[in-house]
Amino acid sequence: MLVDVIYLHFLTFIMNLVNTFEYKYERLESSELIAIVHNSRNFQPLAVETAYIELQRRILQPEQLKAVNDDFNLYLKRKVTQQTLELSTPRPAPVKKAPVKQEFFSALRVINTVTLTVLAVYIITLIQGDTVVLHMITQSSSYRPSFIFIVVPYLMLPFGAIGFGLRRQLGWIMLAWAVMYNALKQAYFFSKDIEVKLSPHSGDIISTDDIIRNTIVISFFVLISVMVCLPGIRAKMKTSVVTMLLTMIAAAGFLALQVTKVI
Repeated sequence: MLVDVIYLHFLTFIMNLVNTFEYKYERLESSELIAIVHNSRNFQPLAVETAYIELQRRILQPEQLKAVNDDFNLYLKRKVTQQTLELSTPRPAPVKKAPVKQEFFSALRVINTVTLTVLAVYIITLIQGDTVVLHMITQSSSYRPSFIFIVVPYLMLPFGAIGFGLRRQLGWIMLAWAVMYNALKQAYFFSKDIEVKLSPHSGDIISTDDIIRNTIVISFFVLISVMVCLPGIRAKMKTSVVTMLLTMIAAAGFLALQVTKVI
């Protein structure tokens, strides 16, 4: 058949690129090559086709040549059938995994947001001229017992924010203590401002803008306090409920000492 002839020439071209089988099969007996074609299921396609080509070059008995051709045609039909089945059988579509979407309020995002917000607010206050404590730190004449109530909260806030951003437990403790302390302190002074504002004799001392400003400051520290105490955040920081409660007590106790001994 013409198709077989064309296919045979094509195989010849391919086989010329592979010298290993040709070199080996040229030295095999015809009976060995006939056995390869006859038992084509036990050999790789390249071996069967190379053996068949080599047999076509040799002089065989008509019966042997017919048997080889029949075996090889059977091999070709089996190969074509297998290829047809592979092409016709639908391959299962690859399962596409949906991309993991990070929740908007994920723990890491909250940690990064809190860290950047606290540091930004701290830097803004410095830019606006709130550098009194920094000057006090550099002057030894300021070092007295009451100074600790000023410098500790002032330094705990930025250093705690940095440690919090690095997801360190000590950073969480420092930041949580600082924001809780500031929230309580601002609330304490805010209550005093409200008393003055409501007084008929001294109400003009405290302006409405001061009340609004203090309300915003208190809300900021309360919000940060709530966010750092969320279960997911504490889990990232490996902070237990006991540690959180002790931090709250320490912040309240520090403010109590400040109020009773300094103010």
